[in-house]
Amino acid sequence: MSPLRTPDSETLLTTIKACLQNGDRFLEETYDLEFRDPPASRYFIVMIAQEEFAKAFIIYLIREGAMPFTLSVLRAINDHVCKQLIGMVMDYMIMHWDEIDEMRALIAKDFAAGDALPNDVGSAIEILRYERIGRWESGSWIWAEDPEYDPSALAVANGKRDRRKQDSLYVRIGRDGRVCSMPTTITEQETQEELERARRYRGFVNSLLEAGERSERFRKAMAAIKLLFAGRREGASKEQG
Repeated sequence: MSPLRTPDSETLLTTIKACLQNGDRFLEETYDLEFRDPPASRYFIVMIAQEEFAKAFIIYLIREGAMPFTLSVLRAINDHVCKQLIGMVMDYMIMHWDEIDEMRALIAKDFAAGDALPNDVGSAIEILRYERIGRWESGSWIWAEDPEYDPSALAVANGKRDRRKQDSLYVRIGRDGRVCSMPTTITEQETQEELERARRYRGFVNSLLEAGERSERFRKAMAAIKLLFAGRREGASKEQG
């Protein structure tokens, strides 16, 4: 196996742009499927596009020094669940709303939270760091006290979002041999929602490549990522297998 080489900033920038370009290609291909019913194939491609944009963001984090370039982080770049967990962080940083009242509620919520992250976002970062990358780094892992992760982040970590993506392609068979799910369960509404999410991801990463003011949400999430990847959480113990 060839040794891992720490890439320079220009190399990482080129990689980010390649991921963005490939994500764009996926989104363009969805237009050929726009009027297909059910929209399952389109949904699957949209989800893959999201993961390419999330991959670009992980590379950005490495380039900014928020994450190290290690074998375990490289594995995370190619892991569907890790990219979906990063997507939760991206959703928070983007701060999307449809109505003015929603925007006001988000601002009020952020003000009340102070420097703290929402439970789902904080849990997504911690699960990524400790339950995915951390467990790949060590032979075994033991917590002094079991962490209390947010249920929505746990659902993503346990594969709920990825199973929905797989359900858009395959007939899922249950333990009794009966059909549990078919691609026909994918709706046009959820496909459109995920398409808009993918477009937000693309715009977000593109904006990071430009000089400009960063949001307070961006600052808080970046600080948390840097802190967790700088050292090990207090209270956790690790045993080498």
